[in-house]
Amino acid sequence: MSQVLQILYCLPILLLLLLRADEANGKGICLYFSEKTASWFSALSICKTLHMCLADLNTEVTLIQMKSKINVDDYEYWFGLNAHDKPTYRYVSNNKSIEYSPHNSKLVNNEGCVFVKHQNGFFKFESAKCREHRRFICTKTDECDGVSTKPGDSNCVITAEERDIVAY
Repeated sequence: MSQVLQILYCLPILLLLLLRADEANGKGICLYFSEKTASWFSALSICKTLHMCLADLNTEVTLIQMKSKINVDDYEYWFGLNAHDKPTYRYVSNNKSIEYSPHNSKLVNNEGCVFVKHQNGFFKFESAKCREHRRFICTKTDECDGVSTKPGDSNCVITAEERDIVAY
């Protein structure tokens, strides 16, 4: 009887692992979290000088990995999603439309740019005027705002071990 209970106890965990397998791959993640604040466009410019781009926070796995790297209760961070002069939200790194946003996110098109914040144990996206100043997150990408970022020049280095462990 105890073996049956152990199997039933483990079954939800196994199912969860199976459901998450499609979101994980071996690309790795490397994020730069600013300590200073900037407008969304200034943040984009700073990321570009680092041969990076404002980050794509396009999966739940990315947010989970991010949670271990920052003090989540203190700050709001700009990232690469915006609808400035566009009818829909798109990522600046690849011009792809938003496909994922955490539950309780509040995105309003007339505000233009998006930040991420941690609230009540969860991340959520909110929109704001692009000229407001916030901290920001950069990441290594092949392209940013339609221009190659020269990936070899980035200060972002992902070791082989990290690439095997971290999902993006």
